[in-house]
Amino acid sequence: MYTQGRALTHHPDALHRLGRLADRYERGVGWLGWRYASTAAVLGTSILDRVVGGRPALTAAAVTELCEEPARGQLRDALSIPCTDLLIAREPAFRDRHEEDRRELLRALEGVIECAAELGDGVPTEAAALGAGRLTEFDRLGTDPLYEGVLERLLRYSDQFPNEISWYLKQSRAGALPDQIRT
Repeated sequence: MYTQGRALTHHPDALHRLGRLADRYERGVGWLGWRYASTAAVLGTSILDRVVGGRPALTAAAVTELCEEPARGQLRDALSIPCTDLLIAREPAFRDRHEEDRRELLRALEGVIECAAELGDGVPTEAAALGAGRLTEFDRLGTDPLYEGVLERLLRYSDQFPNEISWYLKQSRAGALPDQIRT
């Protein structure tokens, strides 16, 4: 209101433009974080699942493919593997804590997908098409970012994999793994 009756409105115009630039910057950083966190979650899960399951290492081509932002279905599949199957070298209380986090993250991801399906504007509504697409493809200006409320959880979840792979390998080499066999 302080510009009311004034001929020069450069200050509020500049603040408005600055706000729009800051919003675009924040959104860009968020989507960049989403790309790398979702990639780390899928890649980390794939590697740990193979190590724990005693299966052969991934090929260089498979790792290269997994280093791209995953499709929504790939991320959902990775988040669907229970922590009890992945964190077998850890104490039950530790696995239980991480299992709860994983379930919450999976529920949150499903909520994100429901929101994406409601966007319209070229975003598919069929489950198969949504599962095959990358979440960053569904971003629409003028809406809240789809990662909002999920990105922080995904970052925490994906950040654990290098440590968990290392922990498993150390425990395995020391002969300290439980006699639990994955099914």
